Formats: sequence, C-alpha cells, structure tokens
Amino acid sequence: MNVAKSYIGVLFCVSYDRLVPQSQPSAVPSTTARRTRRVIVDAAIETLAADPAATLAEIAEAGDLSRSTLHRHFADRDELLTAIDAECRRRFTAATSAARLGDGGALNALDRLALEYLDLGPVLGLIFADNAPIDPDTWEDSDGREQGLSTTIERGQNSATEGDIDPELPPDWVLTTFWVLLFGAWLSLKNGMNRRDVATYLSRTFRKAVGTAH
Repeated sequence: MNVAKSYIGVLFCVSYDRLVPQSQPSAVPSTTARRTRRVIVDAAIETLAADPAATLAEIAEAGDLSRSTLHRHFADRDELLTAIDAECRRRFTAATSAARLGDGGALNALDRLALEYLDLGPVLGLIFADNAPIDPDTWEDSDGREQGLSTTIERGQNSATEGDIDPELPPDWVLTTFWVLLFGAWLSLKNGMNRRDVATYLSRTFRKAVGTAH
C-alpha cells in the first residue's frame, strides 16, 4: 500500500511538472539591479578619469558600495570597462544630437558641439588621459558622430552655401584643431579655470583658427 501511494505521488509530480510551466529566473535585470549598475558605472567614470589605474576597490568606495556588490554586477575589470565604453559612447551620441549640427551656420554648429562635448566632463578625462581606457576611434560610426563632423566641415567650406570655414584649410586639419582645442579646454577646467571663461576662450580660439572672418 505504501509502495502504491509512493508510486502515485511520483506519477502526480511528474505529470504536474509537465502540465504546469515552472517559473524561470528572469533574464531582465530588476530596476534595483539596473540602478546599482548605473551607480557603479558612473563612479567608475569619475574615478578612472582622475586616475586610470584606480582599483575596483577604489571604484566601489567612490560609489559607496562594497566590493562584493561591484563583483555581483561586473565579474572583472574588463567587463566593467566594456560597460563604461558603452556609457561613454551613449553620452557622446547624446551630446552630438544636442548640438544640432544641421541647424544654422557650420561654424556655429561646431562651436555648439565643442561646448556640448566640454560638458561631458569626466568622459573627456577618460579619453584624454595617458593610457586612456576609452578610445572613441574604436567605435563604429553608426551614430553618425564622425560623419556629422565631416559633413559640417564640408558644408562650412562650401562658398556656394555658407563658406564660414576657411576653405584653404584641409578638412582633417579643421577636425584636428577641433579636438586639440577641446583637449586644451578640458585641461583648463581640470586645472581650476571656471567653465564660463573656458567656454568663451574655446569658442573664440576655434573661430579665429578656422573661420573665414578674422
């Protein structure tokens, strides 16, 4: 009798498992998990911008988290750097969009873009630092960032349309000037110059360097 009951019980369990779908762990991170990952990535960007050699323990401390919490979300440094790279690219894409490169004169558009990029703050620290952990040159240009810059420069050098960028300057020279001046502006901010002055000097220098009106 006991054997029969056991057999019936096993049969019932097997049948139940087949008929009733069992809950599976969700592959989608919870809101809390996403929030924690964002805290970690933000803390990592700030910390690594100041010190590219900062340890995971220092990043966890900057985010007011335990190291075990950090490791629950990122197994190692490489995995965290991958997430940082994606976040930096997202911020660059948003800044490029905010600059509205297609609006108004080309020189004004590049000026707006430089100021939008300047406000990326620690993200610039990551790409301009020695042994920088983030390299925008490795990003595919699916967001149109480099294409947008090149198109804007070309538009500005076309006298038939606007002609507000010196046509005698090679486009690559204009692009290099843009990044070099942005680096100088970021360095000035890092050394304590106030943002308003940095923005003014950046805009004035860029316009004088590549503009047609002097």
